[in-house]
Amino acid sequence: MRIASFDFRPGLWPTLATLILLPFLTALGVWQLERAGWKQDIVDRYAARIRQPAVELQSLLPVTTESQYRQVMASGRYDIDRQLLLDNRLHQGRAGYHVLTPLHLANRDATVLVNRGWVPLGTSRAVLPELPGPADEIRLSALVTQPPEEVFLLDTVEEPASGWPQVVQSIDIVALEDRLGYPLLPLVLQLDADDAHGFVRDWKPVYGIPPAKHRAYAMQWFTLALVLAMIYVGVNTRRISKPGTGAGDEDLSNE
Repeated sequence: MRIASFDFRPGLWPTLATLILLPFLTALGVWQLERAGWKQDIVDRYAARIRQPAVELQSLLPVTTESQYRQVMASGRYDIDRQLLLDNRLHQGRAGYHVLTPLHLANRDATVLVNRGWVPLGTSRAVLPELPGPADEIRLSALVTQPPEEVFLLDTVEEPASGWPQVVQSIDIVALEDRLGYPLLPLVLQLDADDAHGFVRDWKPVYGIPPAKHRAYAMQWFTLALVLAMIYVGVNTRRISKPGTGAGDEDLSNE
């Protein structure tokens, strides 16, 4: 195919390679944009819902997707004798646990887990931290979060279910009900940062890579696709020589 003074004649192997790689790179870019949109939706919903006034937890039961990230108030009594330590939690680069304390709700036959914050790992995993808490009935403010419906664990071993507190690798409501010996509501309350009965709390929505980084990744994939297309055109295009001249001929018309 000739375009002005250029002849575009694609070879078989460059064409096959481009037909495979170009859609693949473009698809990766589109996928990253979709991930960015999904993460941005989480960020926007989190920002919108935490600005809403707090409501009674019981008014949101049973929980739905609309309950996620709502500010609530709840009254009850902590089960200080049966607390859980959610393993592999980091804070400012330090390893530790999140403290999950069951709260028996007042005026309702129900129990909910309250994440009271982060505590550091002790001198060894055999030495578990002290987890003090109030024995009397309390009233707290918290944020509703819902644990993932599916839990994926690779090469993890749960601590023996004896003695308290117990270390767990994930928030699996059914498995935790077996440990505790009573049913739980399918949610976790993140204790407000101003509550006096918590530990280190720096709550953020859980979404992993931020939306901006997904967009940057998408731009990288689209750029690679563009570079590939340019290389394909470049290696398969030749300038058409003028009649009577060779590739090495010199133009002596000006001498």
